[in-house]
Amino acid sequence: MKILFDTNVLIAALIAHGYSSEVLQDAVYSHKLYITDYIYQECETVLTRKFKLSSAVRTAALSVLTKYFIKGETAVDVEAVCRDPADHQILADAFCNDVDVIVSGDQDLLVLKRYQGIKIIHPKNYWEL
Repeated sequence: MKILFDTNVLIAALIAHGYSSEVLQDAVYSHKLYITDYIYQECETVLTRKFKLSSAVRTAALSVLTKYFIKGETAVDVEAVCRDPADHQILADAFCNDVDVIVSGDQDLLVLKRYQGIKIIHPKNYWEL
C-alpha cells in the first residue's frame, strides 16, 4: 500500500515516542511511504521554528524521511478542496503520487474521509488497514 503521512504525524513521530511513532515504525516495513519536497520542507520548518532543534538534531531527525521514504512529486496543480488552504497541497501531492492512504491528525483533512479515491485516516485507525 502507498501511504503519504501528513506533516503533523511525521513531526509527532520524529519528536516523541507515541502512537505516531509506532505507526510510522510499522509502516516503514509494511508499506511504500511517500514524501514530497513540500512535506519535507514543512517538517524542516516546524522542527526549526517551533521546536528550535539544532541543525545536527534536525538533520538526524529528517534523515529518517530520506532513508525510508520514496521521494514523490510535489503537485503543480493544486485545487481548493478543504477548509484549510494549507492542506490543499497535501491532497494534491497524494493524488499526484497515486497514494492509497493519507495518515493525518488534521481535522480539516480527516473530515473529508476520502479524496479522489484516497482514504484519509487518523494514526489510531492505521491498524485497521
